[in-house]
Amino acid sequence: MAKSSRHDESVLQPATSKSNSLRTTVPVSIVNMFELRKGDKLSWGVENGSVVVRVVKQEDRTVRP
Repeated sequence: MAKSSRHDESVLQPATSKSNSLRTTVPVSIVNMFELRKGDKLSWGVENGSVVVRVVKQEDRTVRP
């Protein structure tokens, strides 16, 4: 997979009015680069002081809406 130097931004918003969690939108350039689909998961972590996001692909991609 080619590395990209492009940086996209998204804004954190409250997940719900009753939660302290935040949500954001994954930029379309990232969706396309990693071929993300509904049902895929993002695993968030911290390594060496940086946020790391790993894609966990949905196991069965034979059925797509």
